[in-house]
Amino acid sequence: MKLSDLAKSAGQSLFQNRSRSLLTVLGIVIGIAAVILMLSIGQGAQGLILNQIADLGSDQIFVESGSSDTANGPPSPFTEQVLTLDDVDTLRRRGDFAFVGSQLISQTTVGNSEESLITSVYGVDEYQLEIFPADIATGRYFDNSDVEGYSKVAVLGEKLASELFGDQDPIGEKVTVKNTTFRVIGVLAKQGSRFFQDLDGNIYIPVTTAQRDVFGVNYVSYIAARAKGDLEEAKEEARFILRDAHKIDNPEGDLAKDDFNVSSQEDAVQTIGIVGTALSALLASIAAISLLVGGIGIMNIMLVSVTERTKEIGLRKAIGATESEILRQFLLEAVLLTFFGGLLGIMIGVGCSALIALVLTHVIDGWQLVIPPSAILLSACVSTAIGLTFGYYPAKRAARLDPIEALRYE
Repeated sequence: MKLSDLAKSAGQSLFQNRSRSLLTVLGIVIGIAAVILMLSIGQGAQGLILNQIADLGSDQIFVESGSSDTANGPPSPFTEQVLTLDDVDTLRRRGDFAFVGSQLISQTTVGNSEESLITSVYGVDEYQLEIFPADIATGRYFDNSDVEGYSKVAVLGEKLASELFGDQDPIGEKVTVKNTTFRVIGVLAKQGSRFFQDLDGNIYIPVTTAQRDVFGVNYVSYIAARAKGDLEEAKEEARFILRDAHKIDNPEGDLAKDDFNVSSQEDAVQTIGIVGTALSALLASIAAISLLVGGIGIMNIMLVSVTERTKEIGLRKAIGATESEILRQFLLEAVLLTFFGGLLGIMIGVGCSALIALVLTHVIDGWQLVIPPSAILLSACVSTAIGLTFGYYPAKRAARLDPIEALRYE
């Protein structure tokens, strides 16, 4: 029997049992669609973050509290905060950096006489916009006298200014941060989001005022700087200065002995790459389980089909069909099931990815639709391979049926 005849016969058999065929490949469809959807979202998020990191520039370094040694697992959420404004001054005096700035970040209640909401409060200094560039829409930003004089002045994000004051000019108006009153001196132009955080909903106040009058702390969340020359040399210089300032005896440069962590944009890119790889491996594992379950379901249904069509098989063999032809027909049915199930899964996965990307582009600035071609190609190949693997045993069982016994089967 020609291959075209076998394919026609297999297609007719599957079409006659449309409901059963669709239910048979449901696991394959869901598995492949889910894999494409998750990979699309994962790579879209990864691309968004990498683009935002690139937009910040390649000369930034960051210092946070806590050792950078990861041998004992992820950093503890209860890391002791050891970075202070003295560290910031020391890096400015002794380091060869273009700018060094500090940030104290927390969330608390911000409001005026009419509105009140919880948002992110940034305690910053006059170098904030030199390290994280942004435009001033109206008013002005902090200067050194505001920071040194513990001034109770604030700069609002564009969205927060609109929420608190509507169309009214907020310059000179009063806002309360926690229980402290601040005078608005500026509003930033629209910035959008960065690392999935809405920058336009933040409020900025002098870091000294934030420490003393709002949060009652003497530390900063992290220190950011722009290097003048080689980035790795700048990181090593920051480590050397801070070890001396913190009186850490660490001549061998063991990062595990430091009570701080110095990182750069390149480190963030590498970390995101590692996370992306781990995410892909996780998705592959989920897909493997889903497709394995789908393959077992196909094998079970094909075994049921062999049992139901025992007389048909006996009749075919009685009129001259060979074992090879019977084997190929049932194997082709399994392959057709999984192949078309894979195509359906690909179409659903791509469609859902496009729909979600369309929604996210209106929520997250810079989000792009990413459909990995490798995922589509791999899905088609894997679904076909599953048909061959899990369809072989039922097909072999059908091919080995004795024609006489098959014709007698009730």
